[in-house]
Amino acid sequence: MEKSKGLFMGLLLLALAILSIFVGGVWYLNFFGFSLLSKGVLIIISIVLSILALLLILGILGIILTQKLGKPIKPLIIPTKIVISYFLPVIIYLGGLLGLDKESIQSSFINVSNQLINPEKMNLAPEDIMVLVPHCIQNSECSFRVTTDLNNCKRCGRCQVQDLIEVTEKYRVHLAIATGGTLARKIIKDIRPKAIIAVACERDLSSGIQDIYPMPVIGVVNLRPHGPCINTGVEIEKIEEAIKQLIVDS
Repeated sequence: MEKSKGLFMGLLLLALAILSIFVGGVWYLNFFGFSLLSKGVLIIISIVLSILALLLILGILGIILTQKLGKPIKPLIIPTKIVISYFLPVIIYLGGLLGLDKESIQSSFINVSNQLINPEKMNLAPEDIMVLVPHCIQNSECSFRVTTDLNNCKRCGRCQVQDLIEVTEKYRVHLAIATGGTLARKIIKDIRPKAIIAVACERDLSSGIQDIYPMPVIGVVNLRPHGPCINTGVEIEKIEEAIKQLIVDS
């Protein structure tokens, strides 16, 4: 876990170092160098790059302090959100240049995001929590649509929908199965949970976490024995563990 988490943070620091070099170089050109660009254009570029570097510094600081203190730091929420929401594509591109696997970076990002949540500080009741899973967890040959109504599940045991229903009923938390990001956002808007336990592939989890930060999301990467987006699975023990972490006095 620590190694995986360190990959994303290490790439963030590398991006900051590269950006700082550019900032220093452009400011040097402003005062001591020669350029085909006008002085005014160079100053604008210098200011923009400096703002980006400052946001990245504050965002990294926000991530570290949130992990240490177990709650978002109000003055740092905006730069932290900017780093979480917008810098991942840059980090993935940078990692690609270094020959790093995209899914490994996304997995590291998810681990970092999970570490931003301190359940002891959240004080949640069961109705504040929602387990959100993709529709591909349902058996592809099943003719009963559970995305519209979970009661349609016949609990035949051919997929893990039954297991998810049972564990969420046990702890009295919400369960939702979504066909995509648009429906997932609508469900979140309708139910208004205070925390989400989300199951998906690395790509979709990363995208979802970026979309709704700073809402707390515990990401659980799904199992794909048949490949992506068909008859996927999840370790139910991880779902139950996450629920127990979030519920007060569970």
